[in-house]
Amino acid sequence: MSYSISVSKAILVVIFISDKIRQRMFDFISAQMISKVLNIPKPTLVKILRNLTHAGIIETKEGKNGGIRIAKPIGKITILDVFNAMEQEKPLFQTTFNIAAEGKRPSNAQKSVANLLEASEKQMKLALAKKTIQDILEELDG
Repeated sequence: MSYSISVSKAILVVIFISDKIRQRMFDFISAQMISKVLNIPKPTLVKILRNLTHAGIIETKEGKNGGIRIAKPIGKITILDVFNAMEQEKPLFQTTFNIAAEGKRPSNAQKSVANLLEASEKQMKLALAKKTIQDILEELDG
């Protein structure tokens, strides 16, 4: 199992919306603009927006002056928040092995590999939790 490309696209969507609003270019960004500028197909964008809305990262408004905007301060939105909105606690690695070999050595080998992969994923998530959308926007300004 692996994470979907939607994770990366969702991060870019949040950065794009945050940057445009931070620059006071828009109050709300249209989904059409996001789709066009970021080259994200509309069905994919709809899924991304739905997940980000459900996670409380963005809010939407219908109508002539509607669109999408960030729902909370960008300094409080971590990359892990966006990641979790998209992947919803799915593991990166498949750690349930279905091997035919039985016994202590094969069992210990499976445990060792599972522990390594789970620890690696945990470290990745800790790194994602340290970076906010605001951090990324400040890097763009730098």
